[in-house]
Amino acid sequence: MTKLPVGALPSNDTGRLLVRLNSKYRFGIPRYGIAQLMNTENDKSVKALVLGHDDDTAIFMPYDIREALGADKGADLEFTVQKTGWFGKVCWLLGTPDLSIHVPAWLALISVCLGVLGVAIAICS
Repeated sequence: MTKLPVGALPSNDTGRLLVRLNSKYRFGIPRYGIAQLMNTENDKSVKALVLGHDDDTAIFMPYDIREALGADKGADLEFTVQKTGWFGKVCWLLGTPDLSIHVPAWLALISVCLGVLGVAIAICS
């Protein structure tokens, strides 16, 4: 478990649903990796895209992720970070409210399903 104060995202990340966390707290989760963050005080958790940050004295996240975790800006957050598998990544891609990720993920899934259907029809005929 790690305990760090919660900060707002830098201004160039405005509108993005991601968490900025120094690499020493990511426990092997790569840059642009999807992680399961859990607030150990209230057991609320959220999957989020994780990027790095030079500041190792805080965790930076937007309002929506803070709300989902039940954390306040400036307050200390005791949390755990877990790497998600491929199924967790797919669930995050399809379920994120960020339209720049959500829409292409659904289009890709539909394309794969139509491709599989096309192959199945070709094999059957």
